[in-house]
Amino acid sequence: MSFPLTHVFRTAALGIALLVAGCATQPRLPSVPRHESHEATFLGIPDARFSLSGDPAALGAMYAAAERRRQMAGAAGTDHLLAISGGGENGAFGAGLLYGWTERGDRPQFRLVTGVSTGALTAPFAFLGSRYDEQLKAVYTTVQRDNIAQILPILTILGSDSVADSRPLANLIATYVTPEMVEEIAQEYRKGRVLLIGTTNLDLGQPIAWNIGAIAASPHPARVQAIRDILLASASIPGAFPPVMMDVMVGGTRRQEMHVDGGATTQVFLYPSNAPMRLAPAATRRVPRVAWIIRNGRTQELSEEVKRGLVQIAARSISTMITSNAIGDIYRMYLVTQRDRVDFNLAYISSRFTVPYEKPFEPAYMNALFEFGRNEIRSNQPWLKQPPGYRR
Repeated sequence: MSFPLTHVFRTAALGIALLVAGCATQPRLPSVPRHESHEATFLGIPDARFSLSGDPAALGAMYAAAERRRQMAGAAGTDHLLAISGGGENGAFGAGLLYGWTERGDRPQFRLVTGVSTGALTAPFAFLGSRYDEQLKAVYTTVQRDNIAQILPILTILGSDSVADSRPLANLIATYVTPEMVEEIAQEYRKGRVLLIGTTNLDLGQPIAWNIGAIAASPHPARVQAIRDILLASASIPGAFPPVMMDVMVGGTRRQEMHVDGGATTQVFLYPSNAPMRLAPAATRRVPRVAWIIRNGRTQELSEEVKRGLVQIAARSISTMITSNAIGDIYRMYLVTQRDRVDFNLAYISSRFTVPYEKPFEPAYMNALFEFGRNEIRSNQPWLKQPPGYRR
């Protein structure tokens, strides 16, 4: 999902959170201090995750190793990079676009796939290719709000760290992220392909990219559940859903990191601006690179009359801020891809989509949006070569 999830759900979460803020805290293990964060290991897996705002050396080394595996596998041709944003039920747009792309017959295999929030739930399907299209379609055309969350009773909320129980979403993720899917991800990772999922480390206030392929390819017995937990964390709206506590080791001591929706720090990403793809070994082969950005949302807020009230004003302000942040992320990616000579392509929910939004995870709305994305790609409508409103 994205932060916030929907107008109704967001307002409920915000209103209750304001009323009960400070009432209670939940027990947890000590966090990892910033000065020790570079020592923290997850399941003992090298390259399990990277900070998107820190030193890019480790991430660059991972890309270089992936490129070596790719060359050993005999891969050739254009490198296609796919980034899928947050957006809650608007993820139906991206799902429909990918589905229609397959129908059109020219959907590429993506060398790199990244996902945040609802994009994190889409990303494994997109990474593994069109054979997962029907499952992807089912996720975005058949689920309803009860399949995502259950609002907690007021008395329970008073002692909780969220207003909703995310176990329905965890169960939904487990239904599709099977040991067989994880093994397929591992096989593609060994061929040099990369799947990154974004979360927010709330203790440090930093965006984190989880290297799902490295986790899938590890022999650790908890690898399947770890991937499920990462996807859940990426979609866990702060305050609305409980955070996902990730156990790590620091100097032989177990600590915990608090991870929430990746959209709290970034709505969509390809790679950090300080880790240019031009430095990767593939650049020496002059391999063409094409970036495909799917923004599961609009590029500006729809107008609405805001009621004079604390919750309404705060909710609208947060929604506007997140839309603006998403545009900032898109502009950043555009400038980085131009610098690194990566072909830029952006798709988003345009004004051509006119079905009104009425309530969270309404099947009629999601099905209409899925079909909109599907028809956009089939008629070659969606891709822009630069962000809306960009002028040189």
